[in-house]
Amino acid sequence: KRFLISPTQKHLYHIVIVVIYTAGVPFYYQESANSVYKGPDSLGDSEYTYFCNGGKIIDKRLQELGARHFYDTGHADDCVGLELVVEPWIAGLWPALREHFRSSRGQEEISGTPPVASPASSRTDLVKSELLHIESQVELLRFDDSGGKDSEVLKQNAVNSNQSNVLIEDFESSLTRSVPPLSQASLNVPALPPEYLQVHLQESLGQEESQASVTSADPIFQVPISKAVQLTTNDAIKTTLLVELDISKTDFSYQPGDAFSVICPNSDSEVQSLLQRLQLEDKREHYVLLKIKTDTKKKGAALPQHIPARCSLQFIFTWCLEIRAIPKKAFLRALVDYTSDSAEKRRLQELCSKQGASDYSRFVRDACACLLDLLLAFPSCQPPLSLLLEHLPKLQPRPYSCASSSLFHPGKLHFVFNVVEFLSTAPTEVLRKGVCTGWLALLVASVLQPNTYASHEDSRIALAPKISISPRITNYFHLPNDPSIPIIMVGPGTGIAPFIGFLQHREKLQEQHPDGNFGAVWLFFGCRHKDRDYLFRKELRHFLKHGILTHLKVSFSRDAPVGEEEATAKYVQDNIQLHGQEVVRILLHENGRIYVCGDAKNMAKDVHDALVEIISKEIGVEKLEAMKTLATLKEEKRYLQDIWS
Repeated sequence: KRFLISPTQKHLYHIVIVVIYTAGVPFYYQESANSVYKGPDSLGDSEYTYFCNGGKIIDKRLQELGARHFYDTGHADDCVGLELVVEPWIAGLWPALREHFRSSRGQEEISGTPPVASPASSRTDLVKSELLHIESQVELLRFDDSGGKDSEVLKQNAVNSNQSNVLIEDFESSLTRSVPPLSQASLNVPALPPEYLQVHLQESLGQEESQASVTSADPIFQVPISKAVQLTTNDAIKTTLLVELDISKTDFSYQPGDAFSVICPNSDSEVQSLLQRLQLEDKREHYVLLKIKTDTKKKGAALPQHIPARCSLQFIFTWCLEIRAIPKKAFLRALVDYTSDSAEKRRLQELCSKQGASDYSRFVRDACACLLDLLLAFPSCQPPLSLLLEHLPKLQPRPYSCASSSLFHPGKLHFVFNVVEFLSTAPTEVLRKGVCTGWLALLVASVLQPNTYASHEDSRIALAPKISISPRITNYFHLPNDPSIPIIMVGPGTGIAPFIGFLQHREKLQEQHPDGNFGAVWLFFGCRHKDRDYLFRKELRHFLKHGILTHLKVSFSRDAPVGEEEATAKYVQDNIQLHGQEVVRILLHENGRIYVCGDAKNMAKDVHDALVEIISKEIGVEKLEAMKTLATLKEEKRYLQDIWS
């Protein structure tokens, strides 16, 4: 209420800039018919279904109350990189403010004021005075680091221009080299993050360390791998593995649709390379003792909770720190001060600067560069261990969907994954595997069974490796309690994992209740090639033959039609549209549920769009109404997603 405007102030303009963080930070704004405001700058990730929805709702409401934009709304997208949206948006805000103040002052002058002194003319003079004052203050508003040390560092144009003038146009930019205009530009870099950790290395007493030292809010179970199966052929584009865990001697329990986390280490070779580059290889067995610096300027400084007490340097880099994390700009800024070579220092400044946003995205973010890549690319950079412990995030457990039913496989837990491979191009091209999937693939190599889902016991089970897991129980992605409710499952690729558990569970329920009323079960599955990566083909045929699965719709995105054969649906969303009438009937007239599992970036969005299309078509409503219908289904927990990026 303290922001309300009195009736005598209604003639005044009120300028409001709204920044909305939809993670829970509060925001305030003025509700005034005469308010002029900048559309909200919202923070989010476009892979979410309701991207920046909080900002969009406030934006709409402010306009309903009579507020007018003086600057376009900005939606900060963490999916593509905040610096690509936020920094240009900030840069354009100041000119927009100046233009608005000039425009407002011009309107006051055009409208004119009576020559006789009056309260109204006094108020007009007050408005002009305020506008002049605010306009002058806008010139002072900057988000740059104003420290004297950094200002000297940033104003190296003369030196850098001389270094850059020698045929620089003949070169292309790279992680370690820039070209004009960036190489000759004055730079605005972030403020130097205050250091706050003090590190002491102490020789260990030879005590053994285990994964039990890894911190976790959830209970951790160490379980053996009892079986591993390659589900794809050797010539498939992706290698897909099924792993079976023996949980019979633990208290671990799950339902079909649940997920769990695998606690995984970093690559041994990458850890050794990093320790060697940091000249800490001979101290890898030393204990790391941490405390807060007494003179730190960091507010609320605290010891990192993910680094256990009295653990070795090797253990911390292997099990606790995400050494593959893409370094943020604040980390790059901190590395600048520990780089001795002037050209390397300048390049790191460019990569963390506002002017170097494009290069940062291209050579760091998009290239999947990690700390080791940067240290190899900039040899004169010698950061202390404390800096790495401050900036490297926690090595997160990797979540996987349960791909089995405990009724069907008592004492066992199955999960399915693709062995992730990607090309890192910084500073040179390196083919890397996913932190967890690469480790798991190596771990199960000794017990791997190719191209079969046979259940025979392996004679090498006594030598089976163990992994640590923790539960991630969901309260929503489960089969309905009433088995008569029809369900639709959409899961291309490894997105089929939870649905195998669903079908196994339904088979056992139907065996236990042969006279029970069981609703229809649809599955929309998709893969690239019928003969290479059609996961669980035999199992799906079995479920279909025995009436567990009533409708199976499969699409193959890379297989061309043979001879005169008609082109079939290419993707799961195409098959959904082909069977739109049945899908809409189940969802809107039979109280059915739809489950979607898999890729959030493309598949989940395309499936959502397909659902909007068929609902709009089948019930004859506009797309907006169809979207509202889907939103209602989500609220009623009848449109459920288990998606990842």
